[in-house]
Amino acid sequence: MSNRSLRRARRLGLVLVPALLVGLSGFAPGTGAAARSRDGGGGQPPAGPAPYDTVVSGLRNPRGLALSADGKLYVAEGGVAGDACFAGGSPEGGANCAGFSGRISRVDTRQGTRSDFITGLLSLGEPLFAVGPSGLAVQGNQVLGLMAANDKGLPAVQDCISGDCAAVLAAAPTQLGHVLRGVPSGGFQWKQDVGAFNYDWTVANKATIGAGDPAYQPGWADNPDFMPGDANPYGLTSLPWGTLMTDGGANTLTFVPHNGTPRVLAAFPQPDPAHANAYDAVPTCVTTAGGRAIVADLNGRVFAVDGSSLTVSPAAVTSPDGAFLVSAGGCASDGRGNVYISDIFGGSVVKLDVRTMTMTWVEPMGTFVFPSGMAVDRDGAVYLSTNSVCPDFPTPAGNDNPCADVTGSIVRLHVGDDDHHHDHGH
Repeated sequence: MSNRSLRRARRLGLVLVPALLVGLSGFAPGTGAAARSRDGGGGQPPAGPAPYDTVVSGLRNPRGLALSADGKLYVAEGGVAGDACFAGGSPEGGANCAGFSGRISRVDTRQGTRSDFITGLLSLGEPLFAVGPSGLAVQGNQVLGLMAANDKGLPAVQDCISGDCAAVLAAAPTQLGHVLRGVPSGGFQWKQDVGAFNYDWTVANKATIGAGDPAYQPGWADNPDFMPGDANPYGLTSLPWGTLMTDGGANTLTFVPHNGTPRVLAAFPQPDPAHANAYDAVPTCVTTAGGRAIVADLNGRVFAVDGSSLTVSPAAVTSPDGAFLVSAGGCASDGRGNVYISDIFGGSVVKLDVRTMTMTWVEPMGTFVFPSGMAVDRDGAVYLSTNSVCPDFPTPAGNDNPCADVTGSIVRLHVGDDDHHHDHGH
């Protein structure tokens, strides 16, 4: 964990949401309540019964979800940081702390139970706002996990002010920004260090990506986060020959082969400052649909990536019911040309038909608190992680803690014409 990575766990933009959660990037001013008031014609949460079933609760900052072919649901839990704290707090205050509460859990969606799959993963930040394991994907009978942040510029052991800092510093170069490959037994191997790769890529490209360059992306040359570089791997999706990964710090889509060197496929442009939630793009999620990679970012934009070309598609997205994104948290494809996207700031879920680039509401704004990871099973049931920045223990109530003592959960949405959870014993 870099000292910058720890500091950014306290960089708040929409007052309540940590930048490190989705990109280690600065946010524009605002409030969670204000964001939820923008119903865009979609309306307020519906009256009556909840439009979802809670599958399991008691999770520690749940982020990415992934389903195996045999129906097992995996969840990456960012953890609740720890008591190994380092001097050098952020300008906003708060602790630079870390621990080993990050984990990947396996959820029985029929029984509503959670079991450990991989434990002892790094978690950094502080209890309410912590990151660790983020993206998940399944390849065959193996589970791929993605750790946030990067291992550049680690603090010195003499900066330790409490806890077992030596253990954290020893684990950081192996874990942060790395891909892990797990097998059904729970054993796993650490694979590529994509955090370091993307960090070095930003250092090498920030000066050359500027006016007059054919690959020009507005805002890159003066991006304050690229000082000297930046990387925060976050979203992950599987391909037969590797994985695609979004990096909310480097603002890139990176291809990671099963073995070998990663390769940056696309770099995402800075948003219009007048409509931005973050200084830069902060791509948070990626999935595949219609033969393309679909990426969404913290500014509510949707991109379609075909090969090495980048198409910015917000202007092409239409909505018959006024649906829109404030800030994408997670996304998943149903294999039928539809992509479900959670809105981490707006508390909603939308469905994007990639054949027509039409976006519609699944659940309106304010339905969920900090929704994040998504997964769709082969029967069309849609799963969502919620309360994705909430701890698993009580914390002081008030304006600084929108979750109070609510813990992270996974819910199953009521979508489509068929009630899948009744059909399959859920």
